Amino acid sequence: MTANEFEGQVAVVTGAAAGIGNAIARLLAERGARVCLVDINQDAADAEARDIGNGALAIAADVTDQTAVDKARDTVLNDCRRVDILINNAGIYPQETFDEMTVASWDRVFDVNAKSVFLMTRAFGRPMREAGYGRVVCIVTVDAYTAKPTLPHYAASKAAAASLVKTFAKDFAPDGVLVNGVSPGAVATERAKSQDWLAKRIPEIPVGYAAEPSDIGEVVLFLASPRNRYVVGETVIASGGLLML
Repeated sequence: MTANEFEGQVAVVTGAAAGIGNAIARLLAERGARVCLVDINQDAADAEARDIGNGALAIAADVTDQTAVDKARDTVLNDCRRVDILINNAGIYPQETFDEMTVASWDRVFDVNAKSVFLMTRAFGRPMREAGYGRVVCIVTVDAYTAKPTLPHYAASKAAAASLVKTFAKDFAPDGVLVNGVSPGAVATERAKSQDWLAKRIPEIPVGYAAEPSDIGEVVLFLASPRNRYVVGETVIASGGLLML
């Protein structure tokens, strides 16, 4: 690894105004990438882009909407002239049981967590394939592999995202575009720290603590870097030992 290993590259990160996505965007920028922060919250994305600097671009977009995704891609290509990295990080996880949730809630979770992966990867994968190089990393979750009675739509939608990782990977790899995923366990984002589940989960983690968002970011950066030449179609578990498959 070098301090400027992403120099000259353009990276697109969804859900980049906060949490894991923001940590990934900042690490990419620190190591030379020009980062495009895609988020539904325009004000938050603008503020983060200004703070990150290095030509960071804020793009307000609903990543569940085909027209908005295509517009975001066109904005990136018009402004940056290229795209090398896509990080599919946008996600929601409302706590609801099967009996509590509505069909609208189920659909919304699948739209944000799975449909967005399909739309963004298809849209941004095309210019990567044309260029003969690209890296796509999707943020999944350890909950995709376990029973989650209070998060059934979240777990199922993330399992769908993990499946898409494999399918896109097999399709894109011959064109030099490597697609992978990362499944975090408990991560101490600001939102998670405000909720009671994080403290309850920590005693279950073999290493004894929750990850910082940047810990997940470091795993993502390897998969997104030119150093990764042979990891394709995998979803790396980064859970502090919480889940071992």
